[in-house]
Amino acid sequence: MEILLTIALFVAFFWLLRQEKALGKYAQSTILFTQAVDQYQEAVEGYQEAIAKYQQAIELYEQDLAGCELLLKEHGIDKSKPKGEPIRQLVPPPPPQFTLPDLKTTKRQASKPKGVSKNSPMYKEFLNLLNGNEETANRLITRQQQLNPDRLDNWILEKVIGDLKRDRRA
Repeated sequence: MEILLTIALFVAFFWLLRQEKALGKYAQSTILFTQAVDQYQEAVEGYQEAIAKYQQAIELYEQDLAGCELLLKEHGIDKSKPKGEPIRQLVPPPPPQFTLPDLKTTKRQASKPKGVSKNSPMYKEFLNLLNGNEETANRLITRQQQLNPDRLDNWILEKVIGDLKRDRRA
């Protein structure tokens, strides 16, 4: 019986500890919530102050505007028509519109690369490596010519053939 009573006391003790922890967490969350509410109220007050200052600025602007209009009237200046030269616009004119070709409808034409002879044995070897695909051959040669404009045609052909063989080994 004493053992059951001891176990019951331990269970009650641990239950009370758990309840105390829960109450502690509840107290912490209440404090955090209260702080959040205070911060929210401060923000609302700051917002209301900003609105009041904004309204004051609008009133000052309207007073200044009325004063300017009064000065214009006193000096006999019609504000609707500027005197002398027209007022230049502060905004630059829009750039001219360029239209780009529709790449979907534009047909690509296979162009012969400059200077490379289609009868040369190296070009035939290169074409053979590409299974006769002249468009790909011309594209690769043209690209190499763009990258190396100072090189001779034989060097270009050797380069594209070497690159193709190297890429196929990898």
